Amino acid sequence: MTNESPSIRTDSEDCAENGGCAETRMDSIYKYLDGALDAQDFDEVRGHIEDCTECQSEHDLEVIIRDVVRRSCDEKAPETLKNKIMDRIEELKTS
Repeated sequence: MTNESPSIRTDSEDCAENGGCAETRMDSIYKYLDGALDAQDFDEVRGHIEDCTECQSEHDLEVIIRDVVRRSCDEKAPETLKNKIMDRIEELKTS
């Protein structure tokens, strides 16, 4: 009898052997970040992200990208630009 512990496989090992997580897994991560999953799916995806270093990296990168986009969208167009656009729209409506 040996004292070897049974080999415990992680999602990360499964993902690596299969050439990485499938596109459908990434779609689940996007839905997870969007809050578009039911409670059971949310818990499943969260658990996978915690156990899979590849998906954790993808998740973290997506969080950074979303943060940069969110901050970029906070900028407001100058009032003069808004006025020029509105003036041009009015010109096109009347011509």
